[in-house]
Amino acid sequence: MSGEKRRYVSVDEQELRRLREQESRLRSVQNDLPQRLNAVREEARREFQQRLAPLEQRARQQEQQTQQLKSSLADLERDTQKRLQQQRQEFQTAVRESEYRQQQALQRETSRLESAMQQGFQEQRQEYLRITAQQRQEYTSLIAQQDQKFTQLIAQERQARERGQQILQQQIDGVVANIEQERQRKAQLAEDLLSDVEEIWEQINRDYQHQRFAPGRLNDLHRGLEMARNNIQAGVTEAAIATSQQTYLDLADLRLELEQKEQEWLLLYNAALADLKSLIAEVQANRQCEIEVGQADEAEKFKLEVDYWVNGGLSEYEQQLDRLESQLKAGESTLTTEQVKELGEKITALQPTLGEIVEEAKLAILGSQLRVEIADRVVDVLSSLGYTLINSESDAVYEGDDQRNAYVVKVKNIAGDEVVTVISPEKEFGTNSVSINTFSQTIIDETATKQNATAIFDTLENEGVQGNGAVECNQQARPEYQNMQEVKQRQVAQQQQRSQAGS
Repeated sequence: MSGEKRRYVSVDEQELRRLREQESRLRSVQNDLPQRLNAVREEARREFQQRLAPLEQRARQQEQQTQQLKSSLADLERDTQKRLQQQRQEFQTAVRESEYRQQQALQRETSRLESAMQQGFQEQRQEYLRITAQQRQEYTSLIAQQDQKFTQLIAQERQARERGQQILQQQIDGVVANIEQERQRKAQLAEDLLSDVEEIWEQINRDYQHQRFAPGRLNDLHRGLEMARNNIQAGVTEAAIATSQQTYLDLADLRLELEQKEQEWLLLYNAALADLKSLIAEVQANRQCEIEVGQADEAEKFKLEVDYWVNGGLSEYEQQLDRLESQLKAGESTLTTEQVKELGEKITALQPTLGEIVEEAKLAILGSQLRVEIADRVVDVLSSLGYTLINSESDAVYEGDDQRNAYVVKVKNIAGDEVVTVISPEKEFGTNSVSINTFSQTIIDETATKQNATAIFDTLENEGVQGNGAVECNQQARPEYQNMQEVKQRQVAQQQQRSQAGS
């Protein structure tokens, strides 16, 4: 005959507080996170400089092409190139200064980060996130600074264009004695001006990512060139000059806008990629943690394989980060500014997840330890009632030999009766179901089994493990737990469930 008594139990507030205090002694096993972060930032710096190189090459090509212009736009373009070159130099100087400040800050914070790692994982995360936020703020400030500089540059450009328009108008208004000579001169002026504006249009089409940063704008401006060409063929030269001039002004505005948007994109892209790689480095540095359970001389240290205790959750998280990295790298030539911003926001939103995963792993190992402690209390009670734990190695096991699973312990009395207690984890931290199964070749004394269960649950209550609801009584015990060797060897599928770490 056999029977089962089952009840759900949970740890009281005081015991939960004691368990959660172990967090102050949760530490990373690998202490090279500062070195990993330094390596990530150095790689990001080199890659950023590589992305800036094409800007310099483009500037040199523009200077050479400006020499080929025929109209009065040549002087305007030379002045524009000088102002743009100055802006690019200031931009690169600002980038280098920002990188230097980030490098110095990280070096200064290395000792603080190392100290935080020794204090505990939570302190380490707070310090890491603070450093990351500081570095992100550097890029944000740099973007705002460049916006201000471009505003000033646009104002200078418009003043220069006004002077250029005056010069062009003087050329148009020049007195020519012969009417035919005047017509020819204006026609040539219109041809030269249109040719130069077409060259500038081609230059922007070839050298700038206008479809990414200003889709359709350049194609729209091509209609002005077509209109000017038609006016020249119709002999309406002054209209052609006016149309070409306006198209040039619009092209010049577009070029400045593209310069600004490209620099902003570079800053946002580099910041997002650096943040992501730093987060990946932190994940890799925290695959293992160490948790200390107990106080003073009685304290035990456990090495925590984080991914194991969260049923592969850390690997899933890292794969999610890897997918974002692949998306960023694959989209380097296609992602828009808004798309990069969205990816940056996703990366920022994922930063707390590692802390949640490690917290979950910590609670899982503490819950596993708690199941052993509950089993010890059960054995103590049953020992006082004449039951004995025959072999602590074979009669006290985790189901499937897996510490994440139920803890099972078997005791026997002199009459050969067996009591198998199964302590199974529930979703909420600190909650377990305790199943007391009695196996006997004779008729079971129901009164005695109830008394045994009552004694067990009363003892647990006295030690801070409270019962939830009434004791469930079943006539049949759970036969799958009688053979301890089978329990230990059983294959148990791990469910991909997240324990409620924050509860």
